[in-house]
Amino acid sequence: MEKITGKTTKSSKNQEEGVMKKLIVLGVMLLLGLCASGLAYALSAYDTVAVSMTVDPSFTFAIGEASVAMGSVIPGGTGGGSATMYCGTNRNIPWTIQVKSGTIVSGANSIPLSGFKFNTYALPDGGGTNSAGTFVGTMTAFTAADQLAYTAATAEKVDLDVRVGLGLQLFAPLTTIAGTYAATVTATMTE
Repeated sequence: MEKITGKTTKSSKNQEEGVMKKLIVLGVMLLLGLCASGLAYALSAYDTVAVSMTVDPSFTFAIGEASVAMGSVIPGGTGGGSATMYCGTNRNIPWTIQVKSGTIVSGANSIPLSGFKFNTYALPDGGGTNSAGTFVGTMTAFTAADQLAYTAATAEKVDLDVRVGLGLQLFAPLTTIAGTYAATVTATMTE
């Protein structure tokens, strides 16, 4: 810096400002250079781990009611009722339901099995979706041997909540002796 009579001249002041600007620019460039060279670069590393889980098979079937009261009728009358069959599987295998009935008796008296009929129909599951398989839509006489009552839809091969309605109808012939008649209906879900 030049001093003239103890005062700083304009040209020396401009020189000082120029030097300061150059130092600031040099500092910024050094900082950028450090970042670009990796000294201010964030480091990272990674590794992997394999995970696995086993989903166990599930196969469930139950009738929701322990018994079905079909009413009180006079000879020549028909009583009716229904039950809900709860089906579930995640095995991705086609499945069906078969039904059969034992003899309908009251003591030593009986009603012919041909007068005891069933049908199956769609019911909504817990989420409101109706079962979508193939039903026995018309009333069909029970037999003592298994007979097809429902065939699951493809999507139901992996569905833990399929509900199928089982409609029941029992005709008391005119010659039926008074009494409380009972039979056991067996429904079987098979893959």
